[in-house]
Amino acid sequence: MEVTAKRNKEGSYELEMGMVTLELSSDVLSALQQVIDKRLNDSSPQESEMLEKKVQAYRVLATRMAEVDNRIVQKFAPKLNSAQLITMVRLAQGDTLRNKILANLSKQNRRQFEEDEAELGEITYQHACTYMEQIVPLIKQAAQEQKALQAQ
Repeated sequence: MEVTAKRNKEGSYELEMGMVTLELSSDVLSALQQVIDKRLNDSSPQESEMLEKKVQAYRVLATRMAEVDNRIVQKFAPKLNSAQLITMVRLAQGDTLRNKILANLSKQNRRQFEEDEAELGEITYQHACTYMEQIVPLIKQAAQEQKALQAQ
């Protein structure tokens, strides 16, 4: 579900969650932000360890994507949104995957990728896991295509 917040003409804040819109005062919005920050930043040692293991597994997966054939990268990269693509590139060890992605994007998409990469700040482990979970099916498909190419 997509959640957006904006200020309306009267100066109060509107929080949109799917089909629901809530009008909030700045005090309530501030309190809500504190609760969300606290919840996101408070995790048990087990949760932190599990998150770290997931990120390490995704690092290995992203690094392996650098070995995929250029033709597959050309089909794979446009299917991802910029945050997903940037996350995968940042998780991969070294610059090999980044260079391969840039080499296989059109000039316009390459410029857009570089701009998005510069604008996108730090990515939390939670966001990295979320983005990678979304693209794992596409990575599996790319791996199958790579195996088929190697079998030829």
